[in-house]
Amino acid sequence: MNTTKIRVGSRASELALVQTNWVINELKKFFPAYEYEIIEIKTIGDKILDKTLDKIGGKGLFVKEIEAALLEKKIDFAVHSMKDVPTEMVDELMIGAITKREDVRDILISKNNIDLDQLPQNARIGTSSLRRAAQLLNYRPDLRIEPIRGNIQTRMKKMDTMNLDGVILAAAGINRMGCENKISQHIHNDICTPAVGQGALGIQIRTNDPLIQSMIWKLNDSVTEYAVKAERSFMRELKGGCHVPVGAFAYIENDRVYMNAMIGEIDGKKIIRLKDDCKLEDCEKMGIKMAIEGLTKGGKEILENMERND
Repeated sequence: MNTTKIRVGSRASELALVQTNWVINELKKFFPAYEYEIIEIKTIGDKILDKTLDKIGGKGLFVKEIEAALLEKKIDFAVHSMKDVPTEMVDELMIGAITKREDVRDILISKNNIDLDQLPQNARIGTSSLRRAAQLLNYRPDLRIEPIRGNIQTRMKKMDTMNLDGVILAAAGINRMGCENKISQHIHNDICTPAVGQGALGIQIRTNDPLIQSMIWKLNDSVTEYAVKAERSFMRELKGGCHVPVGAFAYIENDRVYMNAMIGEIDGKKIIRLKDDCKLEDCEKMGIKMAIEGLTKGGKEILENMERND
C-alpha cells in the first residue's frame, strides 16, 4: 500500500459508488491524512444483464473480479453489499468489517402507488430474485413474475418499457440513492423474508494486512455483525446460493439474537419458515441448527428438485 493513498475497489454502478463513497467519508473522520482513490471494477454480473443470476452462476459474479484485484494488490480493500458476498471465500481474504445496517426490508414500487393487496388480478411484477418471486407467489399466487436485471434506475424504468404493474427492490438501495419518495409499500418481513446480509455493507480485506484491518475495524457495527453472521451461517450450511429461494433475517434484542428464515419452491407453493433465538456468542451455531431443521422439514427435497431441474 502507498503510504499516503488507499485504493478502494468498487463495482461501477451508481449505488455501489454511493456506498463506497459513504465508507470513505466515514474513514476520513478517523484517518483524514490519507488520500482515498476509488478503483471502479466491472464484474461479470454487471456485464451480463440479459440473463437472471441463477442462470449465469449466482451472486459470486458481483465480487470475483474485485476479489482478484484485492489478491493482486491492485486495491487495498473492497466495499460490497453483504448480500452479494458468497458465504465461502479464499483463506487470503476476509470481511474486515460490517457496517451498521440500513432498512432490511423489500419494497414495492407500483404504477399507481398502491400496495400488494391492491394490485389488480394477474398483476405483472418485476424482480430478478427467486427469493422474492417465491414469497410473492406464496402470498398472491395470481401474480405474474417478470425477470428484470440492471441498476435501480433501469429496473424502475422497466415499469414503463415492459408495462409492469410494479417492481420489487431492496429498501436499503432505494434509501441510499435518495429515492424514498418512489416507495409504494414497505413489505413486511413476515410476507417477504429478506436476503441474507440485506442492507449491510461488508468491507473485504486481505487477511495479512494488519494496518488496513485496524483502520476498517473502526466502521464495524457489532450488532449488525452478529446478525449477519447468523444469517450467513444458515446460508452456508444449506449450501444455497442464487439459484435457491432462501432468506434469513436476524436482529438483536436484549443481548439475544432472533432469526427468521425461509426456504421455498420457486412457484411459491411450498415455503418452509423457521424461527429461533440464542445468545450472541451462539449466533453461528443457531444458523447451522436452523438450516438443518429446514432441511429435515422438506428443504432437502426442495434443493434436490432444483438441482435436478438446473
